[in-house]
Amino acid sequence: MAAIRKTIISNCEKTFLMKNLSEWNRLDGRSFTEFRDINIVFGKDWGCCKVSLGKTEVIAQVSCELQQTKSSRPNEGMLNINLELNTMADPSFDASRQSDLSSQLNRLLEKCIKDSKAVDLESLCIKMNERAWSLRVDINVLNNEGNILDCASVAAITALSHFRRPDVTCDGVEYKIHSIKQRDPIPTVIHHYPVCISYAILNEGEYILADPTLLEEGVAEAFLTIGLNSYKELCGLHLGGNARLATKDILETSSKAAKRATELVAIIKNAVEKDTQDRLKLNDIGFHIMPIQEKIEKSTAELSICLDQWTLSKKGKKKKSKNEPMDVDPINENNSDVQQCKETITPLGNGTAKLSEVKGENEWAIVESDEEAEVIFVEPPKADTVSISDSNSEEEQVVVLNPQRLKKSPSKRKKNRI
Repeated sequence: MAAIRKTIISNCEKTFLMKNLSEWNRLDGRSFTEFRDINIVFGKDWGCCKVSLGKTEVIAQVSCELQQTKSSRPNEGMLNINLELNTMADPSFDASRQSDLSSQLNRLLEKCIKDSKAVDLESLCIKMNERAWSLRVDINVLNNEGNILDCASVAAITALSHFRRPDVTCDGVEYKIHSIKQRDPIPTVIHHYPVCISYAILNEGEYILADPTLLEEGVAEAFLTIGLNSYKELCGLHLGGNARLATKDILETSSKAAKRATELVAIIKNAVEKDTQDRLKLNDIGFHIMPIQEKIEKSTAELSICLDQWTLSKKGKKKKSKNEPMDVDPINENNSDVQQCKETITPLGNGTAKLSEVKGENEWAIVESDEEAEVIFVEPPKADTVSISDSNSEEEQVVVLNPQRLKKSPSKRKKNRI
């Protein structure tokens, strides 16, 4: 998967990341085996959920329709999983065509969920060799901050377990689909809950990072994806990229991934059960139930995690009196500039000071040209006037720099006004 990443990582970012990893630190403060927090929110319709893994967010929706059964599987329904990458999640994604990354993610999801027989397809059959339900799981990536596969696998299996299909009756010729008001919807039969656990491999297998971020994915040399359920059964294994990973490392990583899979399955079951109880109690449900204050507190907590890694030592400062002169570097105490500052800056107290007028300070001059007038900063000697030459004529104009002498010669002031 590392070869098909389009996100450009600069050498400075790569060097900075590898320097932190050499000190056994990650940029977000996690350990090498620590995963980001996962959050599951359900929509108003059955089979609609939004899953966020850190800042990576996906939304999944399950739909169904009656179709003709396949000749190879006359007593089974159908299950299709479609993952779409759009520019809303990442500017590097192209929604107009099927990219290599999208195809690879779809294949891994089908291997983990469909090929592992997680959904009972025989329960979707209505009449053998005639009609059966076809389930379709549409997954859209809302924000890409790394590890899309893990987030999408949790969203797909959560949406399938949460989905309810309408009841159907057949009188021998016609099939009648009953609404929710007429008959209760039928839940989907799930045998087990497989999820994907991904790891990023860096520096030829020296660093193995769980739940990699987008920056870590761009620097990684290879990826290890393990599909597991709560029974610690292997549902899929994929190792992509160039990495020298020993068998011992794969077995150790698989045992750690099994614990993570058990935790994820427990979170999924609790979230589905809680939402089902809320619907029976007619409580308010949907994506809007998360208040704004909770979102602010969540973002503040994420920021505090990064800020906690840095400490600022506060040193006591000596209080100065109002009339105490400014501190001067003892090395440059005899410098004329320093002496000039001590003479021209007068403290007034309450954090204010007065800058007195200095003789011979820098002056401003105005130069005329054909197109427009330009103002330049010059340092003339101690003089009261500056000569200005016009590019079109050989005559020179004189501008008085001392404003106090303008009162003595008003006619000359009008002559030299620009």
